[in-house]
Amino acid sequence: MKKIYNVSDAEMEVMEKLWDQEGGIKQSQLLALFEADGKEWKRQTLNTFLSRLEGKGLVKRENRIVEVVYSREEYNDMQMKTVIDQVYGGKLSNLVAAFVKRNSISEGETEKLLGLLTKRK
Repeated sequence: MKKIYNVSDAEMEVMEKLWDQEGGIKQSQLLALFEADGKEWKRQTLNTFLSRLEGKGLVKRENRIVEVVYSREEYNDMQMKTVIDQVYGGKLSNLVAAFVKRNSISEGETEKLLGLLTKRK
């Protein structure tokens, strides 16, 4: 799937809570988790975020149970692949070259990257 999801900070908070759960969770339990963290969201506020995430295809709701469609890793992989495809012409080497050009990389990080690439061969 080649799609980058524009997710607000609040929507990402919801995703993070859902990823931390084993399987699905009742909406009321999810709201209680946010209340325990000091969020003063109303039921309708959470419902709005869930509706947006559902519309983006990131969560599904059935019988008041909410669950993520993609794992955290799957979501991050899709986001990364989309950025590499759209911004760097589908080439990881272009991303790494742009990063190195704009940022300093320690000798240790360089060695780690080289090790990963060598293992990949």
